[in-house]
Amino acid sequence: MDLKRRLRPRANRVGAYLLIVVFITIFIPTPYTIQSPGPTFDTLEQVEVEGSSYHMVEIDGAKTYPTDGSLNLTTISVSGPPTSASLTPQVLYHAILPYPSITPAELLYPPETTGDEVRDQNAEAMADSQSWAVAAALEHLDKDYTQHLFAFDFTKDSPARDVLEPDDEIISVNGTKITGHGQLVNTIQQAQGDPVDITVGRDGTEKTFTIPVTQGEDGTYQIGVLLDSEFDFPIDVDIYLEDVGGPSAGLIFTLAIIDRMTEESIADGRHIAGTGTIDPDGTVGPIGGIQQKVEAAADDGATIFLAPEGNCQEITHVPNDMTIYSVDTLDTALEVLAAPAGETQNTTCS
Repeated sequence: MDLKRRLRPRANRVGAYLLIVVFITIFIPTPYTIQSPGPTFDTLEQVEVEGSSYHMVEIDGAKTYPTDGSLNLTTISVSGPPTSASLTPQVLYHAILPYPSITPAELLYPPETTGDEVRDQNAEAMADSQSWAVAAALEHLDKDYTQHLFAFDFTKDSPARDVLEPDDEIISVNGTKITGHGQLVNTIQQAQGDPVDITVGRDGTEKTFTIPVTQGEDGTYQIGVLLDSEFDFPIDVDIYLEDVGGPSAGLIFTLAIIDRMTEESIADGRHIAGTGTIDPDGTVGPIGGIQQKVEAAADDGATIFLAPEGNCQEITHVPNDMTIYSVDTLDTALEVLAAPAGETQNTTCS
């Protein structure tokens, strides 16, 4: 009996089964999301839209000036659930890169979240970031605008929960007309813990309620109302940028608007990149994927990177020929960019 000849078919079958298992494993989607460096976009450049040329940040209703240099917003490319699929070879490849970002999707998104929901949320966050960028720029340029504030929801122990309703517009507090979030907060603080009289617009009429004030752990006074807002601006700003979502371009949008509305160039011939959310009062907030955004900016040739203060400790590698500055406010970012080369006293992320 030829034992080798009898064993060969069985061995061939085992090999075929293994190949099938490997093939199936490779093409089964994994439960991981992968973040990698995405494209960068120069907010000072001109873009073609349906055969016409526009600035990426197009401003109407105010005098604008030529710009010099680049102000690049940075992005990350995300693959994996719930918006797409990540396969085993992709996960393994990114796992061996110097700065991997692989996260179980369940840690990033609530169960049952759909890809469409994530895309809608990102689109809404991008729209909000653009409005807040305009507000922050106008605030810095000392140009008036109006911010309409609406009750959106209430904290668990809010003293306003049983008085106000969602979509009530906050018109005045203690007789002071409210034109922005900062003013609302300051007016409540001025009451020093006493109840405040809040006038709201509801269904076309105005109603006034006296609402108790509570004191938070940080010592500030509050009424426990979560707010939504709409803006009335004296200028029209259109931002021509597609297929990018989220709030993290706010800081760079703000700098681009200021650069175009002031005679002196902020970029001043330099290749600047950065990231960070922006509030109308100029506060810069942290974002996700900071190391990947730094790498994207470095690949594109940026020599200055503006990073939110809250992200500095997450940056483990500073590329050669790049200085990364920690910024907590718009004013800090402008101070960094206005300082002569090598003379800024601001903190770097290194």
